[in-house]
Amino acid sequence: MKTVLLWLLDWTWCLPQTLAGYIASRYWLDNLAPAEGFGAAVIPWIKEHEEKWGVKIYLVTPKSKAGHWFLNVISGFGCGRYICLVDAIPNNGIVDDEDTVSHEHGHIITGRIIGPLFLLVMIYSPLFCNLLGRWKMKHGWTWLHMATWYYQQWCEWLADKLGHVDRKAWLRKWEE
Repeated sequence: MKTVLLWLLDWTWCLPQTLAGYIASRYWLDNLAPAEGFGAAVIPWIKEHEEKWGVKIYLVTPKSKAGHWFLNVISGFGCGRYICLVDAIPNNGIVDDEDTVSHEHGHIITGRIIGPLFLLVMIYSPLFCNLLGRWKMKHGWTWLHMATWYYQQWCEWLADKLGHVDRKAWLRKWEE
């Protein structure tokens, strides 16, 4: 029942972002793979999250990432009922960043709350912050400094809160 209600919500109140997520997932279809396509390399929580949240999670392979400029600018996105993880597959082939999945799910929850305003509000702001952060890195900021600043921005902070991500603990992993 929950799955049907989420599907109805996504294809009515959240129609603009669901269409955008669907179109993006179709556009990059050659660069994306459904999580189950990675077999044993995907840890079980990916499938559990798809079922629990009523979403579809796609992974960008490192080889595919090299072939598209936009997939090198982002680490992932959540739009409509689609989550695309770009930086989730390290060299050993194991998907190991549950925090990124939960963060992107936080963006989907935001979209389910604000509905058709999502694309206007939540896409522009994170995209602007992402590009500004990357510009700052080219002008002396370290990756950790940029990430700390980026995840303090309201749209990213909200996605962390709704996705139950402990960003301070996540950042501490990168300090080590």
